[in-house]
Amino acid sequence: MDTTHSQEETQEILAWLNRNRRMLIDFYKNQYIAYNANGIIAHSENLREALDIAEASGQKFVIYFVPRSAGSVQILPIRFRAVVRHDWQPNYEVRLQHRDKVMNAVMLVDSGAELSLIPFETGEELGYALADSESKLIAETIGGKVEFVLRDIEMTINNKQFVAPVAWLQTDTGAAQLLLGREVVFDKFNIEFRQSEGKIIFHSVEAP
Repeated sequence: MDTTHSQEETQEILAWLNRNRRMLIDFYKNQYIAYNANGIIAHSENLREALDIAEASGQKFVIYFVPRSAGSVQILPIRFRAVVRHDWQPNYEVRLQHRDKVMNAVMLVDSGAELSLIPFETGEELGYALADSESKLIAETIGGKVEFVLRDIEMTINNKQFVAPVAWLQTDTGAAQLLLGREVVFDKFNIEFRQSEGKIIFHSVEAP
């Protein structure tokens, strides 16, 4: 089955998320949900379990991790509380692929992040593993130090495929938010944020 969504389907899927974020916080916080524009297909605190149930349904879906609260965005171990609370967040559907492992995920577009970021469990599900004697890198954050390793991953956004580096977290930060950072991604697209409309638009940049 073709799991790729059209741009129209992607917008409907993201609109569903924005409409239902508070409900998700109330009932599914700290869980992975597999969903589409029609609603939730599966949910679990375990990513593999959510994927197995969703794949058995035969429906197209994306994966989203529901954070602990609607008034904050977790980035590594840091929680930033918004002064003005908006239900909308700049999330977008990204297809992630490593070899034969594919995952359609909702990622938070973060213009302040140099690199995209995936949590440890997500990287495992995509088939990443540490090499023998591989050294972990250290990132300094306000909340402390976290360990990560760099990996290349194939991304597809709006049917445009490219390879971008990601930081695969090795430290359990208690947050499973996937972040879409600037490296490579922002060279491929001009990204328009329309908070008042609850919409984010990726405009493809033609190669010179």
